[in-house]
Amino acid sequence: MILVIDALRRRQFASDLAAMYYQRKTEFADRSNPATAHQEFDSYDCLPDTMYLLAKDSIHTPLLASIRVLMTTGPHLMRDLYPVSYRAILPFGPHIWEVSRFCTAPGVGGRGKRLGLLWEIICGVMETAMTYGVHQVIFAADQALLPLALECGWVARAIGPTMTHGSHEVTAVVAAITPDGLRNVRDRHNVPG
Repeated sequence: MILVIDALRRRQFASDLAAMYYQRKTEFADRSNPATAHQEFDSYDCLPDTMYLLAKDSIHTPLLASIRVLMTTGPHLMRDLYPVSYRAILPFGPHIWEVSRFCTAPGVGGRGKRLGLLWEIICGVMETAMTYGVHQVIFAADQALLPLALECGWVARAIGPTMTHGSHEVTAVVAAITPDGLRNVRDRHNVPG
């Protein structure tokens, strides 16, 4: 199941969000600096429009995976991550979201389980985006995620050249949010409704 957590529901799901921040620390911060704080939390998490999609087996079970959703009409990670010359090609507007910080719980299982959670989260992003009238999502994909994201069933394409960020190469991607794309991802990866 995918839970959509907006600003009004953050208190209700505070323990799940704390688990998410810890998982993000394990996924993102520990790779480069294991001595960082117990959570990975940044200024984008403080924005009133920030939403999270949380994957769980049921409402009372531990968090399995998560992703952050940001409006592109305000501050967002890609706008700040990419150089000014690159930002001009990034789509933005009231019908475009940025998704970032996808991660799974440490020890969640093998590659197959993690991929299953990725497909479930992508379907959750698409369903939620359609509910909110969003037509596209943008995100930065590393070299492992890029081929998966481009070929999972939705219509997606790289926008601009791959760039180096720290020790990683990342590529900006835009994906269309459509009922056909959602159906394709569900069918291709056996994600139930």
